Amino acid sequence: KLTLVHGCYWKKCSFCDVTLDYIGRYELSPIKILVDRIEKIVRETKQTGFHFVDEAAPPNLLKELAIELIKRKIAISWWTNIRFEKSFSDDLCFLLAKSGCIAVSGGLEVASDRLLEKMKKGVTVEQVASVTNAFTNAGIMVHAYLMFGFPTQTEQETIDSLERVRQLFEAGIIHSGFWHRFSLTAHSPIAKNPEEFEVKIIGPKKGTFAWNDLVHEDAKGCKHGFYAKGLEKAIFNFMHGIGFDKELDFWFDFKVPKPKVQKNLVQKSLLQLQKTDLEKFQSKVLWLGNLPEIEFYFVETKRKKMTKAKLTFFERAEDFQLKVSEEVGKWLLEILAEAVPESEKFLSLKDLSETFPNNFTEFLASETWEILREKGLVLV
Repeated sequence: KLTLVHGCYWKKCSFCDVTLDYIGRYELSPIKILVDRIEKIVRETKQTGFHFVDEAAPPNLLKELAIELIKRKIAISWWTNIRFEKSFSDDLCFLLAKSGCIAVSGGLEVASDRLLEKMKKGVTVEQVASVTNAFTNAGIMVHAYLMFGFPTQTEQETIDSLERVRQLFEAGIIHSGFWHRFSLTAHSPIAKNPEEFEVKIIGPKKGTFAWNDLVHEDAKGCKHGFYAKGLEKAIFNFMHGIGFDKELDFWFDFKVPKPKVQKNLVQKSLLQLQKTDLEKFQSKVLWLGNLPEIEFYFVETKRKKMTKAKLTFFERAEDFQLKVSEEVGKWLLEILAEAVPESEKFLSLKDLSETFPNNFTEFLASETWEILREKGLVLV
């Protein structure tokens, strides 16, 4: 177990102990020193599995970590805790997987946009769907921390949350999860401002040694304890890929309301277009594959004879080839060598556009570019 950072870079969640040092004091670790430590641990113990136990690992730091691991050719497997930040794009998740990331865990919590906003979580259910889809597409397992019983949460919101979670599991973009009953802690923003969250703290008295979990009354919320068993039963089945066709009242031994969530809410979220490559002009270009061998050959038409280039990439899974013009072949050979993680040069998409021999916008729409993106050209 290692940490990338001390504390949390977000430190706004109203249910969290953000006033305490272990959350509130945010300090980064130098990535090169951290990777030195990883190398030493692997050398001394032969262990190659690492868990970064951060409250929430920052996306930019994970990017740096992944690049450094790939650069040094360190073969480990690792997982960590994250926030479902929109920064976790398909490209970044692919990069993390390439560096050995096998799983992430993050807080979907109440799976209700109203309550997520109230708890200042900084994400929406739609955003979680997009991010978990990116991780899943990269082959990274996703575990979701779930919460019920948040102040003012109604019976309808609890059932609607379960329906959203059902859809996420059915879509295959969340693979594991657990429902936690909300607990009010003395060092959270809710405890500091209970009126804002419409709760009344009724005990216990402040102790002489420790004072953490508080007893509270939630006048607006439902009887949360009734739902624990049904929520647990439902998610146990969802994790095993069964029960998606059951009505939600099947999981409870008492009558519950019908969900008011669109049946295709998650699928609609996944169909929304991600940023096009043209919108990522300032992104760093990284080539995660092997460098190709190039050979030139002549193609003769009725009008002229021209030189073409064939680039052959020898990869572990399968080799592939690209056939392009001589100018584009030479350009690709040069920029791919500059874009490998070992290179100290920062190469952006804008840099590529300025050196490309022809129309770069057309090239971004070409099959050649599509193949390169699929095989390991990432924009992060």
